[in-house]
Amino acid sequence: MKKLLALLLALSLLLCGCGAEPEPTTGATTEPTTAPTTEPTTAPTTEPAPVYTNPLTGRVIDEPFTGRVYAVTISNVVDALPHVGMAEADIYMEMFVNGSIIRGLALYTDPASVVSIGSVRSTRLMFNDIAQHYDLILSHAGGSNQVMNDAANRGIDHMSVDTWDSYEFGASFRDDYRKRNIGYEHSLLAKGDMLESYAESKGYELTRAEDKDYGLTFTEDGTPAGGETAASVKITFKYRGTVKETIMQYDEELGMYVYNQYGKTMYDGFTQAPEAFENVVVMHANISTNGIYYQADFVAGGTGYYACGGQIIPITWTCDGEDQPFRFFTQEGEPLSFGVGNTYIGIAPIDSPLSYE
Repeated sequence: MKKLLALLLALSLLLCGCGAEPEPTTGATTEPTTAPTTEPTTAPTTEPAPVYTNPLTGRVIDEPFTGRVYAVTISNVVDALPHVGMAEADIYMEMFVNGSIIRGLALYTDPASVVSIGSVRSTRLMFNDIAQHYDLILSHAGGSNQVMNDAANRGIDHMSVDTWDSYEFGASFRDDYRKRNIGYEHSLLAKGDMLESYAESKGYELTRAEDKDYGLTFTEDGTPAGGETAASVKITFKYRGTVKETIMQYDEELGMYVYNQYGKTMYDGFTQAPEAFENVVVMHANISTNGIYYQADFVAGGTGYYACGGQIIPITWTCDGEDQPFRFFTQEGEPLSFGVGNTYIGIAPIDSPLSYE
């Protein structure tokens, strides 16, 4: 009987042990399972590529313009025609310089892109003045003592391309065809790709700050709002009995004004391309004489006209000082936006008539 009781007791203990909780394993833990969280991602921002523009034309260029603007004096009497390289200028200015002589000043931010420029004639007080306003490196065919002294007093960087030094350097040459058929005095041409290195040989600074102010703003379509139709703009340069007419004729196909004078359309003497401009500006200025030479009171400002896209409006213009650029405004006083492209500027005495149709 005792043996039976012992057996029953052992069996009951065994059955109780089968239902016992297992001992936890040392170091083992059980974490609740959850779905992994994903941090929100933000697409990396990319700065837009900078856009650089030519300060005289508004055209897009590959890098900031930090160079100097080069100017070349251009003969514009009828016997000197045709011009060479003038239509490739960023800005071309036309004006009386003395007596009945009317000449041009061609401005280039990249003269190296122009093979030849001319014909080149001597500088004048008007050119010196403009060179000071725009900090130009001025190329010319010499000048009188009065004009050269004036350039020195103004601190203008200038160089004659009518010297043996210039010929040997390769900055200019006398064109044989022009010598034979037009005349020796109208045969001097500057070589655009050598002007910068020639200026460097003179010790001139070749760079300026990227943000240098040239006084111009641009828009893709410069057609002036509220303008009048101006398919033809006639500028009559008139001073002390001397009269010279320039007609800018709008070409619908080109979308530009083509330069006409002396009763004919102007074409480049080398490329035969028409001399055409996106913008036409007439500046009426107070002009007086200094000795035999003309000078304009640019600091006083004045009135004028602006044409683009076959439309024209009256404008005003100002200048903040002898070393400051010209600034242009609508009659309402808003800054004038030029069309992207090159510009013709006629600097005419105050009483010079202008008509358009």
